[in-house]
Amino acid sequence: MDLEEIIGYKFKNKALLDKALTHRSYTKNPFYSNELLEFLGDAVLELIVSEYLINNFQNLREGELSKLRAATVNSDVLSEIAKNLKLYEFCKLGKSERQKQVALNKKILEDLFEALIGAIYLDSGLESAKNFVLPLLKPKIEKFSEYKLFDPKTVLQELTQKRFALLPEYVLIKEEGEQHNKTFYSQVIIGNKSFGVGIGKSKKEAEKNAALETMEMLENV
Repeated sequence: MDLEEIIGYKFKNKALLDKALTHRSYTKNPFYSNELLEFLGDAVLELIVSEYLINNFQNLREGELSKLRAATVNSDVLSEIAKNLKLYEFCKLGKSERQKQVALNKKILEDLFEALIGAIYLDSGLESAKNFVLPLLKPKIEKFSEYKLFDPKTVLQELTQKRFALLPEYVLIKEEGEQHNKTFYSQVIIGNKSFGVGIGKSKKEAEKNAALETMEMLENV
């Protein structure tokens, strides 16, 4: 079975598909790797998911929608989808990358999936990209929204990596109360900037609430 059969989409411009599957290690021409398609696909994916969430979860506030979107399009989810589609079997890689077992490399898998979205968008437009993406992501969205499985600290990490290429740090700034009934205050630091403060009856709860507060703040940055 070829890839077009697997993904349920037939390319009019086969060169776009070839480019989407070409890792930068395979070609000396940086403009023929899948990096630019991945860049485009990332934006198209975020648009598709954002529109779907707004239309189908009208009871959720902006901050809640942001958390649900971030949980849905994180690296673990996208690389898992790419792996299930067996995109790694069709990827063109340089010798050094082939030796690293692409099927286990989440970054390469995620980039392949996003590049494929970008290629479909250029080939046929937004509706075709939606028809490809949504059947794959709807089960994840429903699962996350129903059972609240997304962890705020994990979601924040995905957001800060994508936006700032940095990981958030959690600093315990204060604790008060008796030993058996303490209250903890944790603050998120990204780079050298201070963000949300969370309060909790445990350090873990305080960090979780600090992550939630920071995600709300980042929506307004």
